[in-house]
Amino acid sequence: MHERRGEPRLAAEGVRARVRLGPPLVVLDVTSRGALVEGAHPLRPGSRIDVHLETDARRDMVAARVTRCGVVAIDPETGVTYRAALSFNESCEWVREVATHSGYGLPAASEPGQVAGGELLPAGVKTERK
Repeated sequence: MHERRGEPRLAAEGVRARVRLGPPLVVLDVTSRGALVEGAHPLRPGSRIDVHLETDARRDMVAARVTRCGVVAIDPETGVTYRAALSFNESCEWVREVATHSGYGLPAASEPGQVAGGELLPAGVKTERK
């Protein structure tokens, strides 16, 4: 299958969204050109919407087109959850930059004899610490 995306999707930690005058959305992943979101209300595919994107450092309104929307969960307590793909009308680089900075931490060994990621080395194996 041919990949249609021009750039990889990034985890959207710290990115919040809301349709203008509507309920909040959960941002699952994001690129500078679009986002995958979930919410309690359906978004009509093909419709044009204004999305408020927000991080701790910045907020902005982005015009977007709903490319698809469908039911992903039905729960007796919380009701129906819809998942929608949004295509931004203009590139939104600042959102991608925020997601990139929050998404790529470097693991570190916490004690001698332990490698990054937490696995213990076999007895007798020495590690260099700088």
